Amino acid sequence: MELKLLIEEFIINYGLISIFIIVALEYANAPLPSEIVLPFVGILAFKFDMNIFLVILVSIIGGVFGSVLNYYLGYKLGQPLLSFIKNKYPKTKKSIKVSYRWLAKYEKISVMLSRLVPLARTFISIVAGVTRMNVWQFILYSAIGISVWNIVLILVGYFIGDNMDLIVNIMNKYSLVVGIIGILVIGFYWITLKNRKEKDSDKYINQEV
Repeated sequence: MELKLLIEEFIINYGLISIFIIVALEYANAPLPSEIVLPFVGILAFKFDMNIFLVILVSIIGGVFGSVLNYYLGYKLGQPLLSFIKNKYPKTKKSIKVSYRWLAKYEKISVMLSRLVPLARTFISIVAGVTRMNVWQFILYSAIGISVWNIVLILVGYFIGDNMDLIVNIMNKYSLVVGIIGILVIGFYWITLKNRKEKDSDKYINQEV
């Protein structure tokens, strides 16, 4: 059965619980592309007159849950898990490398912004767990990024309606724009943080002298 039909039948039968499960699976790296799944959730919310605020809230909670699940796997299983994934699925090497690079350079803010960039989004939760990022910071910044991503995609489906070709085109363009903005924001944040550290270092040196 086609994926959209399965999702529609699942939501008809189980309502908000099904949305939580679907979104949690997507953020836990199940083969469910959010660029398709989330707008379709918005389409169904409009079609079945669901409370859009509850739909969005449940989707955010589901996204955070799926992300924490991946974080926990990374935290417990560590580097061997990533090695297994890279050996089993060689195409994932680039995504994992990007996630490491983002976390190393931009720390916690990378968890937030990576939710908006497809290549970095895939394995950021596992890598954050492997690197032992503070779990509460991980949850906070993940929730912010997930909220932005889910709200935009669900509302696109809710207001545009059942026109997936148009939605996919919009999201392809949107992802590119968000990626560029995300890189600029990270760059600004990194420069600001670097300057602040240099000022603190100079202040400490002057005090010692």
